[in-house]
Amino acid sequence: AIGEATMKRDWDVIRQVLLEVEALSEEERSRKFYGTGRDYPGADEAKALHALLLWQAGFLNGVDGSTLAGDGLLAPNLTWAGHDLLATLNSKPVWDRIKSTARDKGIELTFDTVKVIGKQALDWVLSQT
Repeated sequence: AIGEATMKRDWDVIRQVLLEVEALSEEERSRKFYGTGRDYPGADEAKALHALLLWQAGFLNGVDGSTLAGDGLLAPNLTWAGHDLLATLNSKPVWDRIKSTARDKGIELTFDTVKVIGKQALDWVLSQT
């Protein structure tokens, strides 16, 4: 089973992974692999660890591709919750506003705070047009 990744979440990488997975065709999805550890040299470790976190949190589906020498996720696909999270993070102006609001208020970004601030950020962006 995929082990707990011990690292700080990077929301920009989370956003990149979600956008990347959404853009995959069915054929690409079946071959896509996020892996960490010595079994997967040259892998983007940050993306792999964040993909694993998203899988563990229920934002991605996929096949556990772990070995004794590394953790991996094969054939990732967005879940309903993953699509919802991506909808919040997808707009660059909304995402920038979420980050700046959290920074200004000294709030740590979690999945829940991203959703709450995301609603406020969307309202703000819409009021600017």
